[in-house]
Amino acid sequence: MVEIFNHWNVKPFSLSRANEYLEDLNDLRFSDSGLVTEANPFFFVNESCQLLANSVNLIKLGYFDCAFYSVREAIELSLSGLYLFCNPEKLKAWSRLEKGFELRTMVPELKAGKEEYANIKELFRDFFERLDMKKKLMNKYVHKQGYKSLYYHYNNINAYGKQERISTLISDYEAALHDTITAVALYRLVIDPYPILMLDENIAFRMPDLVAEPFSKSFICKYFSDEYVERYKKSIIFKSYYDYFKAQPLQNEAVYALIHWQLFERKDFDVIKEQKELLSLHDIEAVDLFMCSLKIGAVIIDGCINYNSETKLKDTSLAIGDAYYSETFKGQKDYNVAHKGGYISRFRLNGCMTYLKHCDVFTEEEIERISDLCAHYAGLFVEFNEQLKEMIEKVSSAKV
Repeated sequence: MVEIFNHWNVKPFSLSRANEYLEDLNDLRFSDSGLVTEANPFFFVNESCQLLANSVNLIKLGYFDCAFYSVREAIELSLSGLYLFCNPEKLKAWSRLEKGFELRTMVPELKAGKEEYANIKELFRDFFERLDMKKKLMNKYVHKQGYKSLYYHYNNINAYGKQERISTLISDYEAALHDTITAVALYRLVIDPYPILMLDENIAFRMPDLVAEPFSKSFICKYFSDEYVERYKKSIIFKSYYDYFKAQPLQNEAVYALIHWQLFERKDFDVIKEQKELLSLHDIEAVDLFMCSLKIGAVIIDGCINYNSETKLKDTSLAIGDAYYSETFKGQKDYNVAHKGGYISRFRLNGCMTYLKHCDVFTEEEIERISDLCAHYAGLFVEFNEQLKEMIEKVSSAKV
């Protein structure tokens, strides 16, 4: 009997830059600025990245039509995210699988209702015209038009010209993938300009701590170019954010390290005090706690916000979550608990537990000093809440 089952095996393709593409997608994935909205656009950016990563794995396995479909769908999904971000009232209809979320509906509405989107489309008109050509090419592969869209074209036993066919296929795929990554990045930049804005050190040193990371130099070089960056800087959304942050005070290096990296050196205490008004309450608390003892190498506020000083600790691991640290203290006292080659103590600070990692045991005097500081902050916290309560009552009375 003739063996026919292997006839259905799809032949894999070689994609030499596969890992590079997957690494590049991290630039998009880590560009989430922590924006909290009813329709979170970054959810859709991340999902688009997942579709692009899927496509890379699919093309390697040989499922080229599915790979092209995933690339095309990444474009549509990132636009859906923008559309829902601009029209959060339509989120329920989207989740109920109702009509009205096709590109022919969303794109015209975005152009008409989202000035920043229309502005980006105009600034990058030549790019989006090229992208339209890529989408048409992808449609031919997805909808199986032409011999090169057929598996038979690559999997048949006749080897004549097969390598040239495969080279053309991979070339078409990589061109579509490249431009789609650029498109998703541009749609992401309609949300906010942080990945480009943060590349300007003069502006970055005026910004608060953000979840977002700037696009890497490698990502810019591959998918944007300096010319595209300069084009984007002419956009409405970039200019508005740039002008706002340009008006903010410039942070000195010590304050920047504390705000953005949660790093503190005691020698910088006086320099930091000069810009104390730029710090968050947690920043100030951490600085004051570090100044209570040279032994303190790390301050973990509420088990989550981790500050580090120049004091060296044997334990350099990072654990997040109050539950982890609470487990360490089971059956233990609150101070000087042996922990991974050093010591850890805990103090209640403004309604939550703060943990201090230290290189040597605290003396009674140091424990008292830290406890007094926590009590001082507790008093300030109560006073602030009382003032806030009075303000709210006054506003409520005025409305009545």
